[in-house]
Amino acid sequence: MIKSIKSITAACAWALSVATVNAIAGETPMLINFGAGGGWYEPATSGQGFSFDVVPESNQLVAYWFTYPEEGDAREWYTAQGDISGDSANLVIYQTGNGVFDQPSEIDIKEVGTAFMEYHSCQSATLDYFFDTSGASGQIDLKRLGTTRLCELFLTSASLEAVSHTNAWFNLQGEWFFEGCVLLPDGRSHGNEWVAFTETSMILEIEDYETPDCTGPMSLRTIDMQLQRVDKTTAFLNGEEVIANRYVLTDPASSMEIRQLWYVDDRGDTPVITHGVLDSPSDADGFPTQLHSVFFSPASNP
Repeated sequence: MIKSIKSITAACAWALSVATVNAIAGETPMLINFGAGGGWYEPATSGQGFSFDVVPESNQLVAYWFTYPEEGDAREWYTAQGDISGDSANLVIYQTGNGVFDQPSEIDIKEVGTAFMEYHSCQSATLDYFFDTSGASGQIDLKRLGTTRLCELFLTSASLEAVSHTNAWFNLQGEWFFEGCVLLPDGRSHGNEWVAFTETSMILEIEDYETPDCTGPMSLRTIDMQLQRVDKTTAFLNGEEVIANRYVLTDPASSMEIRQLWYVDDRGDTPVITHGVLDSPSDADGFPTQLHSVFFSPASNP
């Protein structure tokens, strides 16, 4: 149970170098959320556009592209689909044919290109496309049709929607508990740990021991930091490459930032979570690439 909130200390074992993540510095980051779907278009080419669906169960963005062929006149319809990672998604473009109006028929579906969709806010986005079939490529600046209220509402809690092992969205909100003893490289040890996630913060409590076996006097350390998800990534857990989530944790008092991973294993009856090993090799942006093999389970006792 999270019992109290204390200020973070310089001796915190979670501490990493102070850094700024350019994509989120000084502002709330855009994360694709359930409210980011709907109709989008380029005002300069009004009369054609897109409809987007966000599918949390598979972490997918699905696009329906209503446009015209290069020679004009007839209508052209494409679909596209791909994985979401933070504020963007890599899509595969498909074209269907041989359909008959309001009649059952055997539809031909072929892959014709790729696209990269990047959301800048709840009301603006950019789509870069490339067609393998014709070589056509370009960039479309998109504006949202209709209200942004639903997107802005979901954006307030989007950092809690971590992408799980099965590539689905999983809400981290609540308390999690690890029971055990972890030997540290300096001969000390960590005992039980509690972590609580709210919409905007992460509070972690750790039992610290001077002995290697979690015996003797214990001091309770609490880390209280603002929580901000950046995007989806991959990391290694016991040698296996898995889906993880990159987070920036910020201490409001000192502005110290920690770049960390959280991983959700949702394959069993009860989901479990773990975080990155901060002294493991890091990626190009300073996030760890290895995950701890000890897990937090949902806390059952208040």
